[in-house]
Amino acid sequence: MNSSSAPVAYTLKKDVACKLQAISERTLENRVKARDFPPPVFIGNYCDWSEKIVPQWYQRKFGPQTTTASGARHA
Repeated sequence: MNSSSAPVAYTLKKDVACKLQAISERTLENRVKARDFPPPVFIGNYCDWSEKIVPQWYQRKFGPQTTTASGARHA
Protein backbone atom coordinates (compact mmCIF):
# COMPACT_ATOMS: atom_id res chain seq x y z
CA MET A 1 0.00 0.00 0.00
CA ASN A 2 1.29 3.44 -0.89
CA SER A 3 2.08 5.46 2.24
CA SER A 4 0.38 8.54 0.78
CA SER A 5 -2.93 6.66 0.48
CA ALA A 6 -2.79 5.09 3.95
CA PRO A 7 -5.14 6.72 6.45
CA VAL A 8 -3.42 8.61 9.23
CA ALA A 9 -4.60 7.51 12.65
CA TYR A 10 -4.36 10.12 15.35
CA THR A 11 -4.63 9.22 18.99
CA LEU A 12 -5.62 11.03 22.15
CA LYS A 13 -3.67 10.69 25.35
CA LYS A 14 -5.55 10.20 28.61
CA ASP A 15 -5.25 13.86 29.64
CA VAL A 16 -6.70 15.05 26.33
CA ALA A 17 -9.58 12.54 26.47
CA CYS A 18 -10.33 13.86 29.96
CA LYS A 19 -10.21 17.51 28.89
CA LEU A 20 -12.62 16.83 26.02
CA GLN A 21 -15.12 15.47 28.55
CA ALA A 22 -14.23 17.85 31.40
CA ILE A 23 -13.60 14.94 33.77
CA SER A 24 -10.71 13.74 35.90
CA GLU A 25 -8.44 10.87 34.93
CA ARG A 26 -9.90 8.82 37.79
CA THR A 27 -13.43 9.36 36.42
CA LEU A 28 -12.28 8.27 32.98
CA GLU A 29 -10.70 5.15 34.45
CA ASN A 30 -13.93 4.39 36.33
CA ARG A 31 -16.00 4.84 33.17
CA VAL A 32 -13.75 2.46 31.25
CA LYS A 33 -13.92 -0.07 34.10
CA ALA A 34 -17.73 0.20 34.17
CA ARG A 35 -17.77 -0.22 30.36
CA ASP A 36 -19.37 3.21 30.04
CA PHE A 37 -16.49 4.42 27.87
CA PRO A 38 -14.41 2.60 25.24
CA PRO A 39 -11.21 1.04 26.55
CA PRO A 40 -7.90 2.51 25.43
CA VAL A 41 -5.29 0.88 23.25
CA PHE A 42 -2.09 0.33 25.17
CA ILE A 43 1.16 1.10 23.39
CA GLY A 44 3.98 0.31 25.76
CA ASN A 45 3.21 2.10 29.03
CA TYR A 46 0.87 4.58 27.37
CA CYS A 47 -2.84 4.33 26.77
CA ASP A 48 -4.42 6.14 23.83
CA TRP A 49 -7.84 6.49 22.27
CA SER A 50 -8.53 6.98 18.59
CA GLU A 51 -9.43 10.60 17.94
CA LYS A 52 -12.60 9.30 16.26
CA ILE A 53 -13.86 7.12 19.11
CA VAL A 54 -14.45 9.94 21.63
CA PRO A 55 -16.83 11.97 19.39
CA GLN A 56 -18.59 8.75 18.31
CA TRP A 57 -19.08 7.74 21.94
CA TYR A 58 -20.33 11.23 22.80
CA GLN A 59 -22.86 11.17 19.95
CA ARG A 60 -24.16 7.72 20.98
CA LYS A 61 -24.34 8.77 24.63
CA PHE A 62 -25.75 12.29 24.30
CA GLY A 63 -27.15 12.44 20.76
CA PRO A 64 -30.79 11.96 21.86
CA GLN A 65 -30.45 14.90 24.26
CA THR A 66 -28.79 17.26 21.82
CA THR A 67 -30.97 16.71 18.77
CA THR A 68 -34.75 16.77 18.71
CA ALA A 69 -37.34 17.41 16.02
CA SER A 70 -37.88 20.98 17.26
CA GLY A 71 -34.17 21.62 17.77
CA ALA A 72 -34.70 22.26 21.49
CA ARG A 73 -32.79 20.42 24.15
CA HIS A 74 -34.58 18.02 26.44
CA ALA A 75 -35.05 19.27 29.96
